[in-house]
Amino acid sequence: MLILAAALTFNTKPACAQEELPLVYVDPPLILNLLPPQTFTVAIRVVNVSDLYGVDIQFRWDPAILDYVSHVAKMPVEDYPEGILYEGGTSLLWLVDEVDAPAGNYQVAAASLAPAPSFNGTGTIFEITFQVIGIGTCLLELWSTDLARSTAAGGGPIIHEKEHGFFDNFTPPPAEMGVDPSRIVDTGLGPCNNFTVDVMLEDVFDLESLEFWMAYDTAILDVTNVTANPVFTPPATIEIFEAEGKMRVAASASPPITGVLTLANITFHVTGSGESVLDLFNLTLLDAWGEAIPYKPPIDGYFSNIIKAKLFVEPAEIIDPALTPGHTFSIDIQIDDVFDLYGYSFQLFYETAVLTALGAIIVPPTNDTDFFTELGIDDQIGEVAVNVTYYPPAVPITILSNTTIVTIYFQVQSFGCTVLDLHDTELNDQNGDPILHDVGDGFFCTIQPDVAIVRVEPSKNMVYPDRTVDITVVARNVGDTTETFNVTAYYDNYTIGTKTVYDLPPRVNRTLTFMFSTTGLEPCNNYTISARADPVPHETNTGNNYLEGGWVKIKILGDVNGDGQVDIYDIVIASDAYRTMEGDPDYVADADLAPVYGLIDIYDIVTVAYHYGEGC
Repeated sequence: MLILAAALTFNTKPACAQEELPLVYVDPPLILNLLPPQTFTVAIRVVNVSDLYGVDIQFRWDPAILDYVSHVAKMPVEDYPEGILYEGGTSLLWLVDEVDAPAGNYQVAAASLAPAPSFNGTGTIFEITFQVIGIGTCLLELWSTDLARSTAAGGGPIIHEKEHGFFDNFTPPPAEMGVDPSRIVDTGLGPCNNFTVDVMLEDVFDLESLEFWMAYDTAILDVTNVTANPVFTPPATIEIFEAEGKMRVAASASPPITGVLTLANITFHVTGSGESVLDLFNLTLLDAWGEAIPYKPPIDGYFSNIIKAKLFVEPAEIIDPALTPGHTFSIDIQIDDVFDLYGYSFQLFYETAVLTALGAIIVPPTNDTDFFTELGIDDQIGEVAVNVTYYPPAVPITILSNTTIVTIYFQVQSFGCTVLDLHDTELNDQNGDPILHDVGDGFFCTIQPDVAIVRVEPSKNMVYPDRTVDITVVARNVGDTTETFNVTAYYDNYTIGTKTVYDLPPRVNRTLTFMFSTTGLEPCNNYTISARADPVPHETNTGNNYLEGGWVKIKILGDVNGDGQVDIYDIVIASDAYRTMEGDPDYVADADLAPVYGLIDIYDIVTVAYHYGEGC
């Protein structure tokens, strides 16, 4: 989005910035951070124009994000002093003033009539008001802008420039930064050995500059080398404060970076035995506008060359769209690297709005069952409490591989996510003394994959045989996960074509264009245009995968106005456009029937006359 926004040249004072060519532009050019159901208004203005006698403007937006509320065409100047075009004692010739809200399109076309004077200078063509109904980004697009000169000045188009507007209320997910690997536990990495970690950054949008610090225990580790990613320019700043056990990396990128990247590679030299957190702190991420990029708490690293017991949830993460409300699953509480275990206790918290605990089973790691058990479930607060204490003749237990001690069963209550939070944990030896250990929480999330077709629109509704029509299809990922899927466009039940949408992020649109060839289709037939998105795995809401979006009629050759008859009205339309060329305000494309195309000449008039009297 920011790359697109940067590519658009917005003029805060268009009349001063564009002195040679007239300019049609959206004011204001940027609408940011408005959330449903807020409203806003933009104006379409023209500046520095001379001898303007008619306009034909098509303006488009994304109807999945913005809903049309109202508009005012600011014509004529006699009624709207800030507007354009004069009526000069007569009425304006209003050709089009139509809104197609479901398609996200508004067209206005009007012209002055003699003896009205032509318009010169700066004015507002129209204002249009929207209500925000979705999250995303879209152009406020000047799809087409035709400015016509007066006949007295020779007629024809006024050469001009145009600048679209841009709407954006999409907030990218927070970036994630962490040490990779996040955990190194290896008794073989004693003093005088080296190991290396990477500092990674994921899901970052438009990163232009960054800074981070890392702290470590100098009694265990020294930093011997830091290498920054060469993608950063100019070379990154690297500082090592060995006496303090800290290091700093600062860098910038041009152009800005989006995605996943390695920030730095760090080599440590082991100087002692023990454990050390590789603590990431003082993190700063800035985008191309100098704004702070949000990020999740950094994931620190951990190094140990001594064995330390662990108590953790297995699997550590369950993200499964198949686990919809009503389904059940289980997790294991496991231990590892523990010596002389003679008892344990823990509490596990979860979100009751997402999960319901159904029960728990104690799983003895050995066949010894000489232990007392306390087990309780309080689903109102979302807590499972377990306390197991061994007694003689049970002997202390040593476990050096992942081993389950408790299995807990859940039912999915509703869509959502929750941490499976282990807390108040204790491992005890035979004397009742605590055993030092690490704790690993779990995470559960059930998601809703959902893709949809939100717009289908042919470039024209009536066309002669053997012509081509562009079909615009907009697909949207309205679910929670990035998806790849096929989209097929149809006329009636016949396939126009299939395209693949790759890696579409959640709440983002993708626009596809299909070429609909009418070769072989008989005149006088209407064809319904539609599109379908193939369901993605685990998608349950498929009602929005299909959408019809208008029709295309195959016309009789010579039926200029599309009423199904070649008659005097078609002759008059073609005659009025005689000797006009493509781009002229009076040019009628449907009257351009014979070579040379782009010019309406005697051959086109003869073609209409030849088919005179034919009809559907």
